[in-house]
Amino acid sequence: MKSTFSLYASLLENPFLRFNYALQTAVSQSTYAGISRFGPYDKDIFPKKEIKIAAISPFNTDMDKFIQAFVEGIGSYPGFRMWFRVDARKPATFSVEPNLDSYKTTLNNVARQDYDMVYVIIDDRVESTLLYPLIKTTLLGNGVPCQVIRSEKASAPNDQLQWILANIALSTYAKVGGTPWVIAARDRPEIVLGMSRALDRTKKVIVGFTTIFKHNGDFILSYSKSPVTTWEEYEEGIENLVCEAISEYGRKEENPTSLVFHFHKRTGAKEIDAVKNAIESLGADIKFALLHLNTYSSYRVFDESDFTYVPLSGLMVRLSSRQALLVTDGRKAFVKRPFIGTPGVLEITMDKESTLDFREFPRLVEQIYYFSYVNWRGFNARTIPVTINYPYLIARLVSGLESIKEWNSIVTNGKLIDKAWFL
Repeated sequence: MKSTFSLYASLLENPFLRFNYALQTAVSQSTYAGISRFGPYDKDIFPKKEIKIAAISPFNTDMDKFIQAFVEGIGSYPGFRMWFRVDARKPATFSVEPNLDSYKTTLNNVARQDYDMVYVIIDDRVESTLLYPLIKTTLLGNGVPCQVIRSEKASAPNDQLQWILANIALSTYAKVGGTPWVIAARDRPEIVLGMSRALDRTKKVIVGFTTIFKHNGDFILSYSKSPVTTWEEYEEGIENLVCEAISEYGRKEENPTSLVFHFHKRTGAKEIDAVKNAIESLGADIKFALLHLNTYSSYRVFDESDFTYVPLSGLMVRLSSRQALLVTDGRKAFVKRPFIGTPGVLEITMDKESTLDFREFPRLVEQIYYFSYVNWRGFNARTIPVTINYPYLIARLVSGLESIKEWNSIVTNGKLIDKAWFL
């Protein structure tokens, strides 16, 4: 006879998002509608009244049309200034020949100038695997956020260009240090740290980094240490990394009373000890939770009540008092999306070394789900928690560089620490 057992599940509600720092009623569940109606969350406190932009493109690209549409709008996209309440100076344009040397010369020239953002149009005749690392290293190494755009997208028909520009405008505002929206959550002195690591192309050099968010998903800063060559050195450096990141946060905001760590990669005992030692070294009574977010879970969840068998987004299945499954990118009610396939689940475990009460676990799972709605990479970005997604984007950038020395130049440039440059 087969044995059966029951699991308890609940459906988390989609969060309301807040689009005004001072006005609590400026909320919406639609990112596009919220930005269009209220503007960005920090529009009244954003330090810049205008941003200086440069655009590098091949001679055969119609940049005048692209730039005019970006600044003034096209179709349903109203333009950068109308949305974000910041003037975008008419971008300076630089034309290049379709070869690597021409791009390199122009990139070095632009990187030495005082631009807030640089768009680089990639010509298909230039090998992108060589050009992309060159762009990122040259511009990010000089503290300049950038956006790489393929030539066919820059020249897309108007009905497609309006959506392309909307996503570019959103990521641009975040890359220059803006906050488009946050979760409409009750204030609490808690910060969330996304911890991860990456290997370079040789699989020998290890880079550890952390991204820090307020409890409402507001991105504060990203922090990293110089790469190391052994796991022992990496684990020793984690303590300093965490300590310095939290101290940097304390210089910008009020000191937190609780810390929540999201670990994307499998953690070892030394990593856990390093985090605990870092918190103890701060000399404050700070409660903390260590959460493992496993995206490669062997569990699968199906909904037999729907013909697609795809569960609704926000479905949480409790496995124990410290373990749960969460569907972040599933079926959405009243939205026709029948061919998304079977979504993976997040397997979330609260480490027993955590000092935050385990009864807080359901709230922490809900927070993880809410964090999947503050992805500023695009309006149609996947609903995956930013504490996983942002480290993934950084890791992909690290693994794509030719040399780990290039990462050092990016990390040591303090101009990028509080900007979402990796989007």
